[in-house]
Amino acid sequence: MNNQNRFGGERLDSKSSLAQNNLLEHIIRYTFVTGDLQHSVLDIGCGSGHGSSTLATKFKEVHAVDISTEAIDYAKEHWQLPNIHFQTGDSLAMSFKENSFDVVVAFEVFEHLTDWRTFLSEIKRVLKPGGLLYISTPNKTLYSPGTKKPINPHHVFEMTIPEFKSALNEFFVLRTMYGQRTPVYNDHWIWSMVNPILFTFKSIIPYKVNNTLKLRIINRIKPVLEESDIVLKDDPSWLEQSRFMLGVCVNKK
Repeated sequence: MNNQNRFGGERLDSKSSLAQNNLLEHIIRYTFVTGDLQHSVLDIGCGSGHGSSTLATKFKEVHAVDISTEAIDYAKEHWQLPNIHFQTGDSLAMSFKENSFDVVVAFEVFEHLTDWRTFLSEIKRVLKPGGLLYISTPNKTLYSPGTKKPINPHHVFEMTIPEFKSALNEFFVLRTMYGQRTPVYNDHWIWSMVNPILFTFKSIIPYKVNNTLKLRIINRIKPVLEESDIVLKDDPSWLEQSRFMLGVCVNKK
């Protein structure tokens, strides 16, 4: 496998050997989603379809949407499962009818949108009463500390823990907020030494180069992560140490 992500940006590609550990951190969120086998689920921002394929083993029907035609074409080619339906679409104006889904999944989509309120409103519309929303986003306090704009140029905005909780509670009942960390490298001395240096020189080192260096550090610490290395907890102190937040919400209309 090569070291290049064919989609660029932040869509993950399993053919990029450099991004394999990063891909597992993404996939682990999908393994965290639970529900009835007979339920239908919507995967918003499905990208190249890795997570959708995981959901297909757990639910009766998966509808997977992404704004990128290239990513959807790739997903259709590589994840040809009878219960997955891939389509190109805008998450701010989805084509689905009201109360269509038992579960909605939106991992690392929130921070890319210009109008998060419309996004959450659309999710509320298509999600059945009592349905569950699984949604994740970076924790600004750790992801872009002390900056007005996100460090990641692909992000329109980022939220702190209180801001994200408040946003979700505008539209849903927030049941649980989890923090996602990978202690095997987050707490490693190499990471704790190099990460602050890369952050200090973020304005000098191009983002793509900076991110590539971080991926190389991760792979140096542990070349192949295991699922058990990636931990999601609903403990408040754990959440504060986590670069990613995952909220589980109930739709009460």
